[in-house]
Amino acid sequence: MPYDFSATGSTVLLDEYFASEDPGFLDELRRVTSLLKLAGLADRWKTDPRPWARQQIFDYLELPLNSPGHHSLVKRLFKHAEETRDHELMASFMIAFDRSLRRVRRTRFNFDSETRELTETQFLAMPRDSIPARLEVIRKLPGTGERMTFVRRIRPDYRLFSHHTRQYMRRRAWRYFRRLGFQEPGVYVQTVARALGRYRDEDFAKPEHMLDNWGLMHACFRNHGALTFRASAIGVAKGRSLSELTAAPKFPHAWSAPGSAEVLLSLVTEASSRLVRVWAMDLIRGEHWERLRGIDLTRLLGFLNHQDPEVRGFGVEILQACRTLDAAPVELWMRLLDNANPDVLTVVCDLMRTRVAPETITLDELLGLACSASTPVAEMALQFLRHRPICTAEERAGLARLAQAKCHAKAGEITEFALSFLGTPETYDRDAVSEFLDSLLPETRQSAWTWLTASSPGLDDPLLWCRLTETPFDDVRLSLVTYLSDRTKTVPKTVTAELTAVWSSILLGVHRGGRGKPAALRRIAAHIEMNPASADSLLPVLCVAARSIREPERRAGLAAVVGLTRHGPELADKVRRSLPELEL
Repeated sequence: MPYDFSATGSTVLLDEYFASEDPGFLDELRRVTSLLKLAGLADRWKTDPRPWARQQIFDYLELPLNSPGHHSLVKRLFKHAEETRDHELMASFMIAFDRSLRRVRRTRFNFDSETRELTETQFLAMPRDSIPARLEVIRKLPGTGERMTFVRRIRPDYRLFSHHTRQYMRRRAWRYFRRLGFQEPGVYVQTVARALGRYRDEDFAKPEHMLDNWGLMHACFRNHGALTFRASAIGVAKGRSLSELTAAPKFPHAWSAPGSAEVLLSLVTEASSRLVRVWAMDLIRGEHWERLRGIDLTRLLGFLNHQDPEVRGFGVEILQACRTLDAAPVELWMRLLDNANPDVLTVVCDLMRTRVAPETITLDELLGLACSASTPVAEMALQFLRHRPICTAEERAGLARLAQAKCHAKAGEITEFALSFLGTPETYDRDAVSEFLDSLLPETRQSAWTWLTASSPGLDDPLLWCRLTETPFDDVRLSLVTYLSDRTKTVPKTVTAELTAVWSSILLGVHRGGRGKPAALRRIAAHIEMNPASADSLLPVLCVAARSIREPERRAGLAAVVGLTRHGPELADKVRRSLPELEL
């Protein structure tokens, strides 16, 4: 389709945006196609002292170089950066030129006349994707000779300049840094590292795209034998593959200098592409590993919490090889636990078990770790707590915090440990025990219930049982109904009245459902059958359930009431008086 001139930008508006530092400057700039206007703008732009103007150049180079008519603009900005030795801006040009050229795979078929076989081979070819300096083409019509103006089609994947020009410009950008490497190795490392950190994963979407990043390949793999560096293209040596690539940078002496270790560490955590992060880690292992064994552990926090699992694994390697672990303060270990990614916490906890004495960690810190949702952290904290003496009443009271444990895998063990101090006959604490029975984790409630019904001091505590009747958790209510129904079979009849409040508190919550209610109704009916004298106190509870608006409770209540009428005329008369609307 023809180029849409109606979408071109306004040069007047462009000047206003540039003068007023308007955010729409770049959008308007990319729509302007006038060669003369853009050339004049480049002369003003490159010498503008405003920080905003300089930042706009960086932002412009991050965008694809696919705006028609911008040839002179890019060239003038590039030459100015080269003349003024602007390292940062030259790095942006190197990245932009590397991104501007992408070869594509092509298939070639060769016929062997002797074997009469057709062989298929693949090669990398340059696509036709150049944006010409002028979009208008004047042609003569055949026959009439009339001159007509045509507009070339421009696709979004087209780029400025011809292939040869793009190849030359990326070679020239790298040549700038190659000279810098000879003249100032330290500055070269700093500048090139910042440039490498700005390459993105989409710059290596396909394996062949890696070879088209001229500056990066020279900086990172210039001395590797698996690659062939020709005048204008990089290829793979015969019999070799890209999977063999390891760090083999240009100027290896500069990258192996002591000051380069910190630069590479920053590159590992801050680089935008996986290729650069892996290259930096490979170079660190080969050149700076012994230096890293004495690293400050706070430097590892960024590694252990990085989004890339390879970087986290690299941080674990450094942590395990670090010589300063034994002298690390407890505060630093706590920071590691707080900031490390969940998949590396196991390693950190294992190191803490062997390098940190339990007595160096305060009880309050251990209790906080035991309440962690992470299984390795909670398990380690519980192990430390088992080896720590709990003697004073204040320390025992602090164990009530364990009711807030968040680790499902260890909640039961943590509760069992806490109640071994809080639930003995000598140290029984009703308030602390209640917190475990009302915990948000079902594993904690189950462990506390097991402790309660196993001949604990709370077994005969009526206040604790009254609190249990108000529990909002179905599993506890169901266990409570089952346990009380079994207990009523063994307790004397004189205590039946004491159980009435328990049954009622479970059943009279008619606004709520639950599996415990039908079971409680059946237990009450069975208790009345065995103890007819308790009908006056328990029968009203069944009548409330029979009148319930909930179908399961009403059905269970009616079944229990009707069943009682079959066990003697006395019970039948009591049912008629309590439930007169029921027709028997």
